[in-house]
Amino acid sequence: MSAKPQIIYEHGKPAFAVIPYEDYLALTTKKGKVANDDKEFVPFVMGDYIKNPVRVARIEAGVTQDELAARLNVTQGYISKIEGRNYKVSDKLMKRVKVALAGS
Repeated sequence: MSAKPQIIYEHGKPAFAVIPYEDYLALTTKKGKVANDDKEFVPFVMGDYIKNPVRVARIEAGVTQDELAARLNVTQGYISKIEGRNYKVSDKLMKRVKVALAGS
């Protein structure tokens, strides 16, 4: 970096650092970034965090419960019910959901 950063304190603790614009650009552009080590990259898999396959498929498709309900010709409340933690999603229902989301 070309200059010492200015530290701004709030309540006696460092809160902000002011750096020269050139240093900011070097830190935020690809030229200034350290190459990403692909071995450390862990992809986010939504299914690891959400167990209901209908909810995962809907979220990954970027569709709201209301939109999915309209596509399936059911109510939003029904979609909420089938996305519940303890709801057992049948293969037939999952197939209908996938067909409805295919147009997203």
